[in-house]
Amino acid sequence: MVHDYQILINIVVHGDIWPAHEVLLEEHRLREDDFIGLASQSPIVPRGRERLFGKALYAGFDRDFTVSMHLLAPQIEHMVRFHLKNAGVKTTNLDIDGIENENGLSTLMGLPEVEKVFGKDLSFEIRALFCDALGPNLRNELAHGLLNDDSFQSIHAIYVWWIGLRLVFNTFWNAARKAESDKDAEENNDN
Repeated sequence: MVHDYQILINIVVHGDIWPAHEVLLEEHRLREDDFIGLASQSPIVPRGRERLFGKALYAGFDRDFTVSMHLLAPQIEHMVRFHLKNAGVKTTNLDIDGIENENGLSTLMGLPEVEKVFGKDLSFEIRALFCDALGPNLRNELAHGLLNDDSFQSIHAIYVWWIGLRLVFNTFWNAARKAESDKDAEENNDN
């Protein structure tokens, strides 16, 4: 599945994401503050991480996938941990000295509750991109300094930026539409 997913990423980046990105750059001059504002209003972004997400998304928009990846990878890991904790999932372990440590992304993504919190598709994408040794294994490769300059211009780096943008925007959009729908329903009940 991971191998087939790699093929799909290649097709999606070259056929959809990159052409759409080019159009956005030509037709809109978005600023870093636009992305920070979007992240601030997105329920998937943990409080106190809005600037980091916004800066990462802006960097990718501005074709600086090196900065985007360096910011997004740990923020996505934190986002996973944050939402698992909020769902009551234990995200820590005790070492042999009795010291509590946070589990890394690979361990978190192996928890049975992950699909309940993030859904089957997103869980698979995060595992395949960031944790799977048969995939790009981006979390570990980045954390251990194993990525070179070309790695940050790869289809995987572009796709990680796209996943970050998609997560932040879609959750923002869905929350805004729900709020609007709730407001309309409330107004109709008042009449």
